[in-house]
Amino acid sequence: MLFPVSIAGVVGAYFAGGFVAGTETGPLIEWIRMGFVYGWIFVVGFGGYRAYAVALRPDNLDGLLTTISHRDVIGGIVLTELVLWSAFLLTIGTAATVAFAIGAGSVVTIPVVFLTLCLVLATGLPTGFILALGVRNAGVRSLLLSRLRMLFLLLVGIGYFLVIVTNAFTSILEPLHRVLAPTPINWFGDLAAIGLGVGASPLRAIGMIGFSAVFTIAAVFSLFRLSEWLWYADGVHVTHEVDRTEDESSTFGILSRVLSHPVLGVVIVDWKRARRAPISLSFALYPVIVLAGPLVTAVQSGEIGTGLPLWILLSGTWIAGALFALNVIGQEGAALPVTLLSESPERALVVGHIVSGGLLLAPVTVVATVATGVLSPHSLPTVASLGVSALVLSAISGAIATGIGAVFPRFEAVSVSRSRKAIVPSVLGFVGYSIVVVVVALPTVIAHSGIVGHAVASFTGIDQFLIGVLGTVISVVFACLVSLGSMYIARDRVSDYRIG
Repeated sequence: MLFPVSIAGVVGAYFAGGFVAGTETGPLIEWIRMGFVYGWIFVVGFGGYRAYAVALRPDNLDGLLTTISHRDVIGGIVLTELVLWSAFLLTIGTAATVAFAIGAGSVVTIPVVFLTLCLVLATGLPTGFILALGVRNAGVRSLLLSRLRMLFLLLVGIGYFLVIVTNAFTSILEPLHRVLAPTPINWFGDLAAIGLGVGASPLRAIGMIGFSAVFTIAAVFSLFRLSEWLWYADGVHVTHEVDRTEDESSTFGILSRVLSHPVLGVVIVDWKRARRAPISLSFALYPVIVLAGPLVTAVQSGEIGTGLPLWILLSGTWIAGALFALNVIGQEGAALPVTLLSESPERALVVGHIVSGGLLLAPVTVVATVATGVLSPHSLPTVASLGVSALVLSAISGAIATGIGAVFPRFEAVSVSRSRKAIVPSVLGFVGYSIVVVVVALPTVIAHSGIVGHAVASFTGIDQFLIGVLGTVISVVFACLVSLGSMYIARDRVSDYRIG
């Protein structure tokens, strides 16, 4: 993916050099300074992310610290990251620099730009590590931050996703640039442009070299101290009180009186897994990507159209079934032999996974669909019809998922992040389930569409509300039939499954 972008960057650098050579306007040096400030922010941001997520948690860290000092460990980690970044950025950067120098007709540009790129890496990566170490040190010493860690990461992930979808990078980078512009970080541009004759300051260029040297020394001492505080800290531990009564399901109140104990046990396990390792359910967020576009459109326009409730209905139904029921056999993991030896495992697994997803997502889907429907141009009877569709489809979508997941199970753990593995549904299972859910919900979506539904009502002379009711009935009947067939397949696969 990076190769074509890199080639385009080198070609663009050549034309940029030609543009600079033929331009003597004052704002040019400001553009160069701004570009290098943004580049430094990029190195700090992604370097800090890699440090937090991967680099600061090397394998067998405790064993390493018993044989070498923390200074050697953090030094080796930072140098490794510098080599990894240099292998790409300096290679492509050198090619782009040569192309730029040829276009600008300035040979002096090659060594000074190369030096500037080296200094950007030498100051930006340690800064990212310092920020990551600061966050980790705060986490191991604060009980509140430890408890809110997953919530914080979830909010960061949602924010990152929204920035990408809304293309709001400027609103994030501009405040950072205003903060860094008065600092020596802004001098990178002067050093890179010293041979171009565009108004770069020689004093700032020399000052950038001196600042980088002083900053690197200070960063080394900071990395040593922060890594020592982190790796030798006792740290706080979040403990969870557990009710160890014989009948744990009694804590679930009404559910313990409605569901059988085996089914309730599956529900409890599903919810505990979701609470303790929510990242293992990250695959279920793919439907949110589909929903992001209509949400952003609604926020930007300030009004809710007729399409948003339909997207919410479809996405909620999609997630409800995929959350727990799309890998009824594989997600048991090491407990699968014990599960298969229990009494009627097929009923407990199939029904339990359906209930656990439906109870969590069906209420949310119904409320969100009805609320946006009321605020949209849809009439109240149409909103009621949508609410019925949302309730039925999201409640039984798990049943649709069970058979598909049983046909395409996945038993091995896969990487769900750079440092975590989990057993998630197979790609074939997820794709097949997604297609079936879309097909099942299609009559409701078409019948309630402000464009297609209205066109059908005008063509047939039937009230659009009746068209919506007809779409709901078709979707519900179709969903029930598919669910019964899928559940039969899932139960048959579970009961006949043998461990070889």
